[in-house]
Amino acid sequence: MSGFAAKKLVVFVCPLIVFVCIILIFGINDGKVVYQPASQPDLVARVQDVLVVNNEDPNVDNIPEVEEVVEEDGLAQLISNLQIGDDQVKKTADSAASDIGDFASAEFSNGDGDGDGHENGTGDITDVAPITTELDHREIFSLSTKNRKYFPLKFGNHIVYNPNILPHPTKHDTWIIAGQHEGSCEKHVDLEEMVCDAIFWEDVLSCITPPTLLPVEPSIQGTCEGDLAVLNLQYGPRDARVFYGPSAPYILYGSQSIFTCISIWLQDVRMLLEDFRLEQLALSKIFERATEVERPMPYKEMEKNFFLFWDSQEQMYAHYDIFPNRVFAQLSANGSIGPDLATAAEFSDKMCMAKYLPTVGPDRESLHQATNSLSITLCKRVDSSCVPNDSNTFIITIFHKKVSKDYHPVYEPYVMLLQRDAPFAIHAISQRPLWISGRGPFTNESGSILWKDQEPPKGHTEMFYMTSMSWKSHVQKYHGHIDDDLFLAFGIEDSKAGAVDLKAGDLLQDLAYCAN
Repeated sequence: MSGFAAKKLVVFVCPLIVFVCIILIFGINDGKVVYQPASQPDLVARVQDVLVVNNEDPNVDNIPEVEEVVEEDGLAQLISNLQIGDDQVKKTADSAASDIGDFASAEFSNGDGDGDGHENGTGDITDVAPITTELDHREIFSLSTKNRKYFPLKFGNHIVYNPNILPHPTKHDTWIIAGQHEGSCEKHVDLEEMVCDAIFWEDVLSCITPPTLLPVEPSIQGTCEGDLAVLNLQYGPRDARVFYGPSAPYILYGSQSIFTCISIWLQDVRMLLEDFRLEQLALSKIFERATEVERPMPYKEMEKNFFLFWDSQEQMYAHYDIFPNRVFAQLSANGSIGPDLATAAEFSDKMCMAKYLPTVGPDRESLHQATNSLSITLCKRVDSSCVPNDSNTFIITIFHKKVSKDYHPVYEPYVMLLQRDAPFAIHAISQRPLWISGRGPFTNESGSILWKDQEPPKGHTEMFYMTSMSWKSHVQKYHGHIDDDLFLAFGIEDSKAGAVDLKAGDLLQDLAYCAN
């Protein structure tokens, strides 16, 4: 959220309008949220139902954090379905409406520059530079579709996004697909992860079993405070990653935390899926119950996007941040951790990141982790001389550069390789973001639920959010070679699910190596 502190207008008004755009098509009637066209006078009052949940004045410093919740964690679903009949919520919303209205009026009237590409200093918040395809992308294509574009994932009649794909443990023409259930159309408040068995049919990976809810353990009582206290009312897994480690599949997901507002929980996913019933009985397991993954201090209010990785001895680690500083630690079976290990490679990492990471602008741009990790050997499986070792085998993950303008975030994916053993230094960073064949301009045809019945911003491309990497072969789990096929799965506009299958080496074509 860089740039918000630069000027008050950006700090407050831009996040406020993000909420307005999301809530624009909803109104309040008889204590419940109902669909109706929005009129300008109600907008401030409606925003308060989100920003103010106690008797305190709005905390402007925390508004960017709340905005990120909306953009990435589906808070709009909660807003659109939550019953607003509680007298305390109504009272505090009403009492704060005039305060924020006065604040916004004062900021517009003083003529400050807005810090988001505007030079006229008039308070006009519509003249925002578009997000275009001017970046030099590396286009990647699907191996299995006739037109080489990405293929959809279909969960029957349910709307699901941010998908994950696992090879089925016993059926070699079947995969397990899971993703975030978009429940606003079905009037769900709590978050849900939907799962089914799927096969390819006419260039679509479609459920062949009825989609069901992944039976994760109930969330604990929430302790979110201030502007984020509304999240205490929304239970269930958020933004899950389902993936294989060297010997077992896991699920990482966000939920209410013991240590902060929202953090990450981990469980062996075999304990949740009937497809793994034989392994539930026969194999030794860790993380049989949902366990919160601790992190080195300090905690953020909203922790997200952790990924796990394993060294050559299959010891497990958790990676928390890549920017502005890496943070990672060894993970124990009870969720506890050792010290932050990033300091051992800090000098070389800083030099490599300064040279090869994508630049981050001052306004509404950031870098953050995206997918799970895999282990990859940088030679071909068919080559008899290709023997995995520390010099040719690395940890691969994908991170995002996020740019948010016109209240529509866009994510550009980059590849990073890490050493597979201590000190786990960064080995390489891709110099061109990936472009999924089939991604197009952001229009009404993009199917965005959040922009339904609204005019999309001009000049934007569709928001593709990378969530999952997995080997396509049913005999592979964590490790592979550059000539192996893998799935790269992603959400589209928080409204659809898609994926491509490709050679792993296709992801590695534009690497810059830190040793250089």
